Order: sequence, then C-alpha cells, then structure tokens
Amino acid sequence: MRHMIRNTLFLSVLLALSSCAKEEFATNKGGNSNATSQALSSSLKLCTQSTLVSPKVDILMLWDNSTSFNIVTPETRASMGNLISAVSERFDYHILSAPLISTGSSILTNAQLVVKNNTGLTTPATNIIKSKDVAAQSLSFPLSSAGAEPGVERAIQMIEQNRSNGIFRQDAYTMVIVISNEDDDSCEVDTGNSSCAYNTWKPLMDQKVARLINLKTSLNSSMMRFINISPLTPGGCSLDGVRVGENFRYRMVANALYSANPAYQDHLSPDVTGAFDSYNLCKKNFSSIFAGIESSIKQTLILHKYDYWPVAGKDISLDPDSIRVVRTDGKILTNRTGESSPGDGYSYVGVQNRNTRYAPSPGEPFDGKMIQLHGSEGADLVVYPQCLTITYSAEKLTYGYYYLPNKPVESSIEVSLNGVRVPQSTTNGWDYMSLQYISALDSSLQIVNLPAGGASSGYIIRFNGSYKVKNTTANSFDVRYISAAVP
Repeated sequence: MRHMIRNTLFLSVLLALSSCAKEEFATNKGGNSNATSQALSSSLKLCTQSTLVSPKVDILMLWDNSTSFNIVTPETRASMGNLISAVSERFDYHILSAPLISTGSSILTNAQLVVKNNTGLTTPATNIIKSKDVAAQSLSFPLSSAGAEPGVERAIQMIEQNRSNGIFRQDAYTMVIVISNEDDDSCEVDTGNSSCAYNTWKPLMDQKVARLINLKTSLNSSMMRFINISPLTPGGCSLDGVRVGENFRYRMVANALYSANPAYQDHLSPDVTGAFDSYNLCKKNFSSIFAGIESSIKQTLILHKYDYWPVAGKDISLDPDSIRVVRTDGKILTNRTGESSPGDGYSYVGVQNRNTRYAPSPGEPFDGKMIQLHGSEGADLVVYPQCLTITYSAEKLTYGYYYLPNKPVESSIEVSLNGVRVPQSTTNGWDYMSLQYISALDSSLQIVNLPAGGASSGYIIRFNGSYKVKNTTANSFDVRYISAAVP
C-alpha cells in the first residue's frame, strides 16, 4: 500500500513537472514586436532673402568761419551730433568738416574727419580722423579775416584734392553742405572785381556747377547734392545782432545741381518755393536742417536669386513623385525631372551639397534633398521676395521581410500582423528562408527589424501575397520563436 502511495505521488510529481515544463516552454518564446509608421505628408515654406547694403556716403561740411558770424554754436554742435548719429548705423560714412574760408597752406588745415572705418584712407586723411563721440564737441575753426568767401570753389577743390587719399570715394553718395550767413564771392575772387552783377556771376557759377557735375560723373556718384544753409528771407535778417542779406548764389548752385538730375524727387524741407536743397538760416532751426539728408540717401537692397531649393534633409523619407512646388503668387511649378533642357519648372536632383543662391554671389549652401529650378529670373528662378511652399509624402515602401537576430526553431515561429495571426504559406502568408545574405534579397522590399547599423546576413522570414504591407497605414508586427542551438 505504501509502495502504491509512493508511486502515485511520484507519478503526480512527474506529471506536474511535465505540465509546468510545457507551459513554461510556451511562454518563454523569444521574439520581437515592431511597428512601421504611416507615410505622412510634409509641407515646408521657405522664402528668398536679401542683403541690405550700407551705401557709401561722403559728406563735406563747410562751416562759415568769417569774422562776421560764428556758426559753431551749441545748436550747431548738437545738429552735427545728430547727423553723425543718423548716418552711423545705416551708412558707410565719411564726414569731412572744414572751415568755409581756407585758414592755412594745406587744403585740410583745421579740418576733421569722422569715418565708420578707415579702409582705403591714406595720409593726410588719416591724420585728421576723430571719433564720432568727440567730433561734434571738438568742432572749432579759427576765424578768417579774409574779405571774400569763395564757397563753391572751395567745395570743388576740397573734393578734387581729397580723392587720392580716400576721403571722397567712387560710387558714393556725395553731399556738400555749406553753412554761411553770407553769399558766395567766387566771382569777385575770379574776376578781381569788388562786386559782380548777375550777368557776370551767373555764367561763372554755371561753369562751377558744370565742374561739380563732371566730378559727379568721374566719381560715379550715386547722388551729388549741394545743400545750402544760408539766409533766404527776402531782404535778409538779423543773425545774432548781425544784419545779413538774402542769399542768391549758393541757392542757385543748390537748385541747379538738384535739377540736373530728374531722378531727385526728395527736395529737402523747402523753406522757399523753388529753392531746391536750400534751408533758411534766418530761422535757425538747426534741429531740422540735417533731418532730410538721411532720407535722401537710399540704402541698396540686393535681391538674392536662386536656382536650387531645399526640399528635405538627406535622411528624410521622400517620394519624389509626390513633390508639389507652389510659388508665392499661386503658380504651381511643373515637374521637369528627366527632361534634357527644361525651360521652366523644376527637376528633383536628390541629395546634394551645394549653394542654393547664384546671385549676387554664390551662397546659402544646403546639404540634403533638393530641386533644381529652371527658366528665367522670377519665372521660375526665384528672386527676393518670392517664397516657395513644397509639399511631399514620405517614400512609399513595401515590407516583405522580417529579420531575426537568432536562428529559430522553425516549428516554433508564430507571426502576427496588426494583432492577427499570419498563416505559414509560400503564397499568402509567411515562410522561413533560413540564413540569407541581405544583399541577395529583393531590394524593392523593406526589412522589418533590421538593425540600425544594417547587417550583411541574417535569418529571414518572408511575407507573401496580401501580407506584404505598405506604409500607407501604420502596421505592427509580432514574431515569436524559440532560438535554436547554432552548431
């Protein structure tokens, strides 16, 4: 009886162990669960750029230093400081301040120069540079007892004799500002007369205007202006107790130089109708004298031009056939990929590392998937301020294989797709291909669970028939198996 009990217990233990082993064997199958993402559409809007170029501005300021009037006052110092502040951020400036009446043997005696940078300047220009912080405060000129004021001739000589030292530059805005309580005496100096009538001084002043215009041409000045700040009140006025007469000759030069270029349409603060670029010194409103000068100087906006355009990063999945390119004005660019000499539209050129812009200089490089633009500037080579909106879908992929990192016991393999068991079938299900070289597989089919760094070979399960799935939807894969001992 005891033997029967022992045997029964022994058999029960064996059965229990056998049952546990079988259950444990089933639940300990190794495997992998993977998900593939749906191919989504992407949209990216990029706009062309531009370059704001600080133009060169060369300003000559001639300050009245006659004994009849001291123009350098706290008001004019403040105005000088305002002018420097106005141009300092936006323009590449040279501001040369000098006495209206020469006070020494050198053309630059008692002159001072304020510059944004000293590139291209040589002596004696470099010897008279002052910082913008102290320029207005240090503004001071010795008074001249000379009886004549040949202001226009002085302006011409200052420009002519200060080109080689770099003060007055090619391709700059050239501005002459004369501040005086008198009128020009160039005629009297040139003829030796004590006084010149209109019929005498007018032809001589016309010649000086022609010389200024020739200087503008030889300098290739973007603009040349003669700003006259002098008494314009009919009959004259009293300035600091000094009676001064109405100004005519400076006004004539300012008007003539302005009118010589029909493109000038920004007459600065007209104090007297028809007196272009002249300000009435009798008003002594120094705070506004220089306000209009900045507005007459136009910054140059350089338009950037493009013949290549970014689409996506080099590692972004992209279906080239899904690319759609729309310009700012709504025009849809035609896909010309594969055409030999397209006259418009775009071609998909894949991964490139190149400049997108060809003008004003090559630049704005991009490393990734790109399109090449064709045609003319603005149609369809894009130019500032145009934008392109590019939409595309991820590459359409078909998954046909599953990579196993370990050799499986084939009879233990279980495959599920989106939670549903996949039958084992060579026509419509899965089959096991054993160890395969990855390069020998169909390259048009994607491999699920392939290591991130790739692999040269692996144990492959193949999907067949309707179980080859595309990434038009998201899919989840679950493969379980028992690893086999590898001999």
